[in-house]
Amino acid sequence: MPTSEHDLDDTLLPETPDGYAPPVEFRYSMSAVVALVAVLTPAALVASASMLRIGQGDALPALFGYEATADGFSFSVPVVLAVVFAATVAVVTALHELVHGIVLRFQGYDVSYGVVPRMGAFYAAAFHQFQHRDETRLVAIAPLLVLDVLLIPLVFVPIPMLAFAAFVGFLVNTAGSAGDLYVAWRLQRYPPGTLVYDADIRHMYVFVPKE
Repeated sequence: MPTSEHDLDDTLLPETPDGYAPPVEFRYSMSAVVALVAVLTPAALVASASMLRIGQGDALPALFGYEATADGFSFSVPVVLAVVFAATVAVVTALHELVHGIVLRFQGYDVSYGVVPRMGAFYAAAFHQFQHRDETRLVAIAPLLVLDVLLIPLVFVPIPMLAFAAFVGFLVNTAGSAGDLYVAWRLQRYPPGTLVYDADIRHMYVFVPKE
């Protein structure tokens, strides 16, 4: 595992490794990420809602405060449901970053965790360390694969509130993976041997091997 000599507070780039071209900054295409969110969100909603309906069946009306009346029906959102929703979003967001960190650590990198309030985001990153392209791609997609696989069976557990939390978690984790999928796709377009370097929370650089 190639590493950098820089301190974590130092955002300067390291020297370009031998055999590599000068670095280029990795930039997100917000239009592409938004498009991915626009595709993933309804797809995840339909999939998770279908699983919730199949898994919970007759328990759903009581869970969502639905009741038939003489004039039609009444619908309310119980306070506990709102609390579960908010707690699930927070927990799944944290777990999403934890999976990133676990995979990085498994690959041998030193991992930093944190929160950026101005960005409203948690993060797990291997700052100031050269990472191989394919390792970074695996780190990017790991939370989508791992958490969704763990959450899907919970939707079918005969505990409606737990199933609802799993439904929310699946939706949040899938839609929240749009940026990760974009990173994995973009890095795949670089040649094998490409190195990735996180200088800080906002700046990532790509070192491409010379031909």
